[in-house]
Amino acid sequence: MNREEVLKDLITFAARAYKADAASINENTNLNDLGVQSLQRVAMSASIEEEYDVSIPVARFGQFETLGALVDYVMEEAE
Repeated sequence: MNREEVLKDLITFAARAYKADAASINENTNLNDLGVQSLQRVAMSASIEEEYDVSIPVARFGQFETLGALVDYVMEEAE
């Protein structure tokens, strides 16, 4: 798995969880700008856990400012 693949997957997960256009999401996208509802974060966390076997507690999820920071976390934890 490389960073570009993880980024592509997380963009897809974010678009689905936040009901946003994937074309408008990139690694610099601020996750709080997408939405801060717990349900959205849980949905995205569940997708990440299912795909990469990486658990992200909802409280921890809120600490990631950008999608790129979340990608970096997933990369580190999946190794």
